[in-house]
Amino acid sequence: MNKTLPYLFISLFILWSCEDKRTVTQEPETIVISPLSQVLQAGQTVQLNALVIDKENMAMDVPVTWSSTNEGVATITKEGLVTGIGQGVANIYATVENIQGMSEIIVTTKRRRVLSEMFTSST
Repeated sequence: MNKTLPYLFISLFILWSCEDKRTVTQEPETIVISPLSQVLQAGQTVQLNALVIDKENMAMDVPVTWSSTNEGVATITKEGLVTGIGQGVANIYATVENIQGMSEIIVTTKRRRVLSEMFTSST
């Protein structure tokens, strides 16, 4: 019989018995929403994403509750899809417990000028 085999079993038993059995409870520390701000026209949509970070700076996989400060300007679904409704500014919040992250949504009725229009228009 191999003389090192008993030592191997003893070592494995010691490692197994010394396993750290404390439980870690994650508490949210901050929520980061991306994009942080967005300009939309009425009828346009943008998908927001929330990253919940715990006190140990690790990402948490927890559901967030979405809300809009002005649903006449922008609405949001429970999945984080924002729809521009009318001109103005709305803050969109993602909330977990008492922690919130915010994104600013600006809805405009003015059309953006396309770069090619600027070069082809006569002066």
